[in-house]
Amino acid sequence: MGLAELQAWFGKSIAVPLPDEYDGNPLGVSAPGLAAEGDARLRTKGGLSGFGRLGIYNQQYWFRLVSVMQSDYPAAIHLMGLKAFNDQAVAYLCEHPPSSPFLAELDARFPAFLEARYHGREREAVLQAIAYERALSKAFDAAQGEPLAQAGLSPERLMAARLRVAPHVTPVHVDWDFAEYRSRCARDESLEAELAPPIRGSADLVIHRDADLEVLKTVVPPAALALLRAFPGTLSEVFAKLEGALGPYDQAALEQGLGSWFQAWVAEGWLCLDREPDGD
Repeated sequence: MGLAELQAWFGKSIAVPLPDEYDGNPLGVSAPGLAAEGDARLRTKGGLSGFGRLGIYNQQYWFRLVSVMQSDYPAAIHLMGLKAFNDQAVAYLCEHPPSSPFLAELDARFPAFLEARYHGREREAVLQAIAYERALSKAFDAAQGEPLAQAGLSPERLMAARLRVAPHVTPVHVDWDFAEYRSRCARDESLEAELAPPIRGSADLVIHRDADLEVLKTVVPPAALALLRAFPGTLSEVFAKLEGALGPYDQAALEQGLGSWFQAWVAEGWLCLDREPDGD
């Protein structure tokens, strides 16, 4: 067996989901058919057969990935319950196995996955908590993109360029005070304590980081949130998406605040190029 083939077999083998209950080697329950291959391909060491050693890696693979997911979503865990969260995390990881060496990208599609799959208790609060907590992770880890302030585009080129919200910037709407709730959740190392529910409180937020790498939550008007969510696209495409979508009050707020908002967003690095324009 060549190295590439061995690596592919090993990666597939340890990614077998853990059984609900096992005593010793989890693969002895979930994939007993791997026993002969495991013993043939891996050496016995430290009193463990090759299959037994494979089982340890299988266990640690899942413990590591699920613990990474748990560390990012304490609020969602307490709203869902630990077992329900773990079940969803494992289902997600089976459907979207890691494809990057960077663990920060592990849960990139988790919000969309739960939007489609989760129909348990406190669904709306859970989905908002997931979006909020994913935004916090992105604010810390995601790339900056190319800030428009550094692109040097003329007004004409700017109008023609496709723009997007910078990768570390996420506009979110929340109906609960997840910042306060998350601080309570973070103190529970067991992840299973019964906590009072989050406090109701609606807000339109942009979660991002500043030049000092501090994660910030900036309150914005609803019209500004709608505008940011309309990217990516050229400015004309973005405005076309919003046509007829705003009520009279938000439309007036957009028209009044657009210039100052755009200037501030460019200065703060909230917008970047989605695609480099042709030419200089």
